[in-house]
Amino acid sequence: MQNGEIAAIFYQIADLLELQDVPFKPQAYRKAARQLESMSDDIEQVAKEGKLEEIPGVGKALAEKIQEYIRTGKIKHLEELKKKVPGNLDELLAVPGLGPKRAVILYRKLKVDSLEDLEKAASLGKIRNIEGFGEKSEQEILKGISLLRRGQERMLLGVALPIAREIAKKLQELDEVQKIEIGGSIRRRAETIGDIDLLITSTKPQKVMDFFTSMPEVERTLAKGDTKSSVLLGNGKQVDLRIVENKSFGAALQYFTGNKDHNVKLRTIAIKKGLKLSEYGLFRKNKLVAGKTEQEVYAALGMKYIEPEMRENQGEIELAIKGNLSKLIGYGDMKGDFQMHTKFSDGVNTIKEMAIAAKQLGYEYIAITDHSKSERIANGMDEKRLLQYVQEIRKAEKEVKGIRIFVSCEVSIKVDGSLDYSDDILKKLDIVSVSIHSGFKMPKETMTQRICSALQNKYVDIFNHPTGRYINLRDPYDFDFDKMVETSVKNKVHLEINASPERLDLKDSLIRRAKELGAKFTVSTDAHSINGLVAMELGVAMARRGWLEKKDVVNAHGLKELSKFFKHKNL
Repeated sequence: MQNGEIAAIFYQIADLLELQDVPFKPQAYRKAARQLESMSDDIEQVAKEGKLEEIPGVGKALAEKIQEYIRTGKIKHLEELKKKVPGNLDELLAVPGLGPKRAVILYRKLKVDSLEDLEKAASLGKIRNIEGFGEKSEQEILKGISLLRRGQERMLLGVALPIAREIAKKLQELDEVQKIEIGGSIRRRAETIGDIDLLITSTKPQKVMDFFTSMPEVERTLAKGDTKSSVLLGNGKQVDLRIVENKSFGAALQYFTGNKDHNVKLRTIAIKKGLKLSEYGLFRKNKLVAGKTEQEVYAALGMKYIEPEMRENQGEIELAIKGNLSKLIGYGDMKGDFQMHTKFSDGVNTIKEMAIAAKQLGYEYIAITDHSKSERIANGMDEKRLLQYVQEIRKAEKEVKGIRIFVSCEVSIKVDGSLDYSDDILKKLDIVSVSIHSGFKMPKETMTQRICSALQNKYVDIFNHPTGRYINLRDPYDFDFDKMVETSVKNKVHLEINASPERLDLKDSLIRRAKELGAKFTVSTDAHSINGLVAMELGVAMARRGWLEKKDVVNAHGLKELSKFFKHKNL
């Protein structure tokens, strides 16, 4: 949990330094923050072992600040920087798309130094007349404020899941706890989470509740009882713990997994069968018919078991009644990863380090996809460096036995739909993946044409993060999704499900629609460090929410099967 908290502080410090025109340091803090938030190792344990300075991007000064946070729960430097900023100007930095430089302009021109001031100025049309803004910018600011507030209400799945697992692990270690499961929207693997729900069985609930409410992560106890307690964590998020009887555990887990529409429909079906379904079980009059496991609850209602990720009342119940539910792709089915970055662009590890880490995960192959030349901010490669990069990948493949390393590149789609490299360069790559990295606000028809034009290039294999969204930070760009999918299918271009916690792009409903139109998919982490490779689980979760089977996902297949998925390629 502290990894993410320290990363957030480092990002905040970077913004405040940029606000005060301090050169170089903001980039250093952001680089360290990216590394911290992608680490699987607990930062406190790393500090105890004296290995903080072994983290890429963390030198002596930043290591001392991490130690300070572990000791005191805060970093004094952040508070000092805030004091140098007028009013509450630092609040504006959290608004998506605004940025430090534009925040300073608004302060100087309109004395805007708080979120309320910003919203009022934009609502009254005062920002559009400032040079460099305009009416469109004003509307984008209002949209950004809305996104910010949405993000404050709900946290990302990639943030919530580790927190829930950490708390569940602590409770599981108690002798008094028999069973424990994470419920709610986390269990459905929804992309954003409100509260964290935990269900347990125990013969000594009082001891469990005493432990739960006194955990060091707990900021405040909201309610405490024998069967339910609620606490507020230091990060402001609520955790609810419920203790249920063993005979009702399955029914309670089903009830508290949801979603609401799914549960309402199940209760309606139960009533038609002369039954009553609740969190305590499935009853015929006062007799318990089912409740110990979820499987027996669904079976008693006359349907196949429905996986948690599907429980959204999107037609899954009807399929379960008919026995036509497909077998979803499994979390252990992935054989490789088609997008990751190294030091050749904006990653923190070498090609060899990424390959070794992937091999340890059991992968048969990976694709290294550093950025093309247009992405200067991401240290994109010109043609000369690309050729060196190809050689380095080939060399690493010889050194790391037992894993295939494909030469690939994340090639930017330019505004006119052409690609960042010529065909002569593209044909030197094993796999070509393409992405939109700029010009997000183009009109729908123009953006659609831009994307479809790129997908028709005969060398293109994968379209990365197809809608360009950042959850709670940037909405998808406007384009004709169906036309894009139809173009991709026609040209044998696969759609990426990007597993980065802040992207999860494609989202579940679009995955289902793309599958209906005949698309094939890849699930990739877009990892920028070896620690980022663990995000694969989140991408598979989205694939499951999109009802994908193993056959739908290219990199759920072994190395020997890959060639059939790629045009003109003998992989």
